[in-house]
Amino acid sequence: MAQILDLKGTSISSLQIEKGGVRLKNNSGDLQVKDSADSSFKKVTALSLETTADAGIVINSDAAGSGSDYKITIARPSSGQTADYTLTLPTSAGSPSQVLTTNGSGTLSWTTVSGGASNGMYTDTTSLAFNSASSVSMFTLPANAVVHRVEVILDTAWVTGTATMTVGISGTTSKYAGSNLIDLYGSAGDCYVITPNQAANGSSESLIITYAASTASAGAARVLVSYSNPG
Repeated sequence: MAQILDLKGTSISSLQIEKGGVRLKNNSGDLQVKDSADSSFKKVTALSLETTADAGIVINSDAAGSGSDYKITIARPSSGQTADYTLTLPTSAGSPSQVLTTNGSGTLSWTTVSGGASNGMYTDTTSLAFNSASSVSMFTLPANAVVHRVEVILDTAWVTGTATMTVGISGTTSKYAGSNLIDLYGSAGDCYVITPNQAANGSSESLIITYAASTASAGAARVLVSYSNPG
């Protein structure tokens, strides 16, 4: 079996890997991976993909420049970034009208936002189950936003134990709703409404549900936070 010990160049524009395998092809200085017939592109599988310039990753790079052939470029900021970070995408494509929100650590999730943008009023909904692990991430409250109301709606009342929940932020877990204001052991359909009367915070806040499951064996609720966004 022949071996290539020092390949300086070839007389043709492509190098085929194994008989009938893919072709590594040069096209105006760019590397292309084509099928054995040199008629269509083939995928590249690797542990990670890195780019060495701010230009980023281009999707549909051979776009013709019209209609559905326009390309998409994902790029990092050209300046101002002060540290590495990772963005983790949600586990699904989400539902209509949902938006991507972050937990402040790069984990993205779909959030349902309702209310008219004309008056800056929004409502975020988070589900809580009897076996949820504390703490439950909710959403990021924008800087200078004001929480007007927190609603806890029992879809299924809790069974057994002494489970409790609060709504707030790390370090101030009852900032927007204390455990004494919510009875998880009420009846299905019960709604607890809390008006926090908290002043606007100059920085964004990652809201959480701090939950103590106790020995609960059933229960489900929805937590709705209504707030105004000064933006």
